[in-house]
This record gives sequence, C-alpha cells and structure tokens, in this order.
Amino acid sequence: MNDPKVQDPTDEGVLFRLDPDLTLHRMIERASIPNGVGWTLDNKKMYFIDSPTRNIFVFDFDLASGAISNRQVFFHLADDELGVPDGFAMDSAGNLWTAVCGGGKVLKLSPEGKIIGEITLPTRMISCPGFAGEDLFITSAAEEDPEKYPESVQYGGSLFRVHVGVSGKPQNRFRRT
Repeated sequence: MNDPKVQDPTDEGVLFRLDPDLTLHRMIERASIPNGVGWTLDNKKMYFIDSPTRNIFVFDFDLASGAISNRQVFFHLADDELGVPDGFAMDSAGNLWTAVCGGGKVLKLSPEGKIIGEITLPTRMISCPGFAGEDLFITSAAEEDPEKYPESVQYGGSLFRVHVGVSGKPQNRFRRT
C-alpha cells in the first residue's frame, strides 16, 4: 500500500504469488493500490483490483502452476461515479461484492461483470465486505474529508452487517509442501 499522505499514488505496487515450496514470484507489476484478489468458484479466473484505475481486472488462472494470463477489464466503475473499487468478497453463487471507497456502497456484480445489486451505507469510506453465513460484514474507514462530507463522519470507521441471503465462497487454502 502507498503512504496515505501521498495524493497521487505511483504504480510501484506488485502482486506476488507464494508457492507451496515458499518461493515468491512477481505476478503483476506496476499496480498503484492493489486492493483485492480472489478466484472464481472453479478457480479458472482470478480477479484483481487496482483502485486508482477504477478497474476490477480478470485473468485466466492455471491452478496447477499458479500462472495468470489474458488480463481483461471485468468491471470499470464509471468515471462519473464517486469512489473507487476497494476490497471484495465472492459469494457461493459466483457473484463478486465490491466496496466502493468514497462512494458509500457495496456493488454486487454478476459473473459477467454487470451490477445486479447495491447496498448503500451511511458513510462514504467503505473498505471491504466479507461473509459470515448469509450476512455480509462491511468495514469502513474514517472520513478523509470531513469538512466536505460532514454527513459521512458519524459512521466512518464502523462495521456494518447486512443479511444478503447467500453465503460466501469457500476460502482457498494455502498448502505448504
């Protein structure tokens, strides 16, 4: 992550892969603020967020080797929308739930990258959703610009719980050889 005092983040971020033999491999370079990584239910695609680009990228993923290829934009948050994609969680139906930091919401995206749901929250700085049963727990950060957005201050830094009626995707587990 970049220093929060840096107003224009640079593209010096890197996503590493840790193999079962504990070797590290550079997978993605020149990322500004890498903010989420996850896989489809069948582990054939990998999602990756680089927040300042407003993109959620999708890659072909080879489970046997851990290699990624064929980078494409899965979802782009429209330039006229407030905020940027931040952390995300996958549900057991294959949908991706992404926080929109600065936008005060969580978007539910279909496996095709279409918005199929939205949760609006009482603060702008939404950071990451995560599943516990059929509830989505949503973290937030303190408001970065309280003079401009005083209505966002009261609930900044709060944890929210919303019943969404679907459970999260089982977590991938690291296996050391």
